[in-house]
Amino acid sequence: MCSRTFAPPPNAVASRVERAPARWLADPAKQQLLLIAFWPLTALVLWCDSRAVGAGGALGQWVADGMAALFLAALVWGLPTERRVLALLFVPISAAGEGVFSLLFGLYRYRLGGVPLYVPCGHAILLVIGLLLADSAGVQRHVARVRVGLLLFHGGLIGGALLLYGDTLSAIFGLGFAAILVRKRGRPFYLIMGVLVLYIELLGTAWGCWTWTAQPWGVLHTTNPPTGAFACYVVADLIAMRLTRRILRARTQPAGG
Repeated sequence: MCSRTFAPPPNAVASRVERAPARWLADPAKQQLLLIAFWPLTALVLWCDSRAVGAGGALGQWVADGMAALFLAALVWGLPTERRVLALLFVPISAAGEGVFSLLFGLYRYRLGGVPLYVPCGHAILLVIGLLLADSAGVQRHVARVRVGLLLFHGGLIGGALLLYGDTLSAIFGLGFAAILVRKRGRPFYLIMGVLVLYIELLGTAWGCWTWTAQPWGVLHTTNPPTGAFACYVVADLIAMRLTRRILRARTQPAGG
């Protein structure tokens, strides 16, 4: 005889990853406080690595690294297992993506070179905040309106940047993002991520934390920042979610004995 434990259906695992409620963040008041605090805290981290602060040395970037790491640790501590795995896994995945797009392809460069620690930590923070916003009562009550509004918002930005500034890089990113939306049935989470990414891109480039190359690969053209940059984040989100589901399924695979 052998004993077996049965794994939950794949769609159940996917649901736990993308819609699992947080632990201490399950309190609506605490969740609202966190979502409000995200905006000024993110601005503070980027300001610490700004050109203005950096004129006095590299200390500002170290402070930004520490703040982002602490913020992420606080978020991870409050998450259920599924999302905790997702958030932690996203740090090395986004670091690898930064190495490819920044160091290898040279699409953008950070102020002091390399990839600061606060960047992959920040990617994981954005992912968690995006999931919390997508799960929030306000978004859930008005899913259709949020979807249409953000589709018009992103479409207008990418289309306008292409027509007015010749931003062909964002146009390509936008096409890729449209394919993802079709596959994911227009889930608001991915559109919300676009807003979060735009926020940090506008602050980061305005303050000189990083700069996008005007002519990627000598063929395309883009603005600083590209309006479609968020598509890269979304692809990394999808990779992290897929890997997290596989890890969770592996933990619940039938065990023979």
